[in-house]
Amino acid sequence: MKTRSICTALVFAVLLALGGTAGAEAAVPAPETNAPPVKTQAVRRTKRIVLIPLIDRTGWLTRSAAENLTARMDRELHIPLNDTMHWAEFLDEDEAATALKEALAAQGKKAKPELAAREVAQKLDADLVLFLVVDQFYQHIFHSFFFGDGGLYIESAASVVVYGYDARHDRLIKSPAARFEHTDYHPAYEAEALALEALDEALREANAKSAIFPLTEDDGAPAAQPTQGA
Repeated sequence: MKTRSICTALVFAVLLALGGTAGAEAAVPAPETNAPPVKTQAVRRTKRIVLIPLIDRTGWLTRSAAENLTARMDRELHIPLNDTMHWAEFLDEDEAATALKEALAAQGKKAKPELAAREVAQKLDADLVLFLVVDQFYQHIFHSFFFGDGGLYIESAASVVVYGYDARHDRLIKSPAARFEHTDYHPAYEAEALALEALDEALREANAKSAIFPLTEDDGAPAAQPTQGA
């Protein structure tokens, strides 16, 4: 009788132990099936931009015209809040100009500036290379007695080309534009005004901004870093 009680007690103890183990296993929480997805956030690469100083092939470009054309090129690549956000880095102009000169010289007499721009971009690891070449710039203001009125007339012309390379789209940039006037004198027909008007057209065609904007696009960015979604 006593032996049977001991056996019964042992069986009961084993059952309790097994039940405790099962309970412990049941207490382990199941993996969450509705956990928020893990989002990835690309590490932004600061864009590297090369704006090479204006190249005058005429020898007649006025100081005022050169300054205004340069200012217009600067405005084309203006990035709001760049000093704070550091969206882009503008590389050294002298180094870029030297690199362009070497690239053009290597091509020989039939050099293509847009191809040289691509070489500069590769050498300096730049996302955008851009520069302006002035091929024609002149004006002649005179009195005309041909019709007997002796009025003031102007003959003026300006021709520019925007060259460059857009690495984002692997795109060569060559965008020419020209203006010519032979008419009654008006300040709007002076060579400087025509050059600025031609530059506006060339920049629209060049569409260099597409190499920069949108600023948040992650093409070509380094490997994404995981961040927990909210």
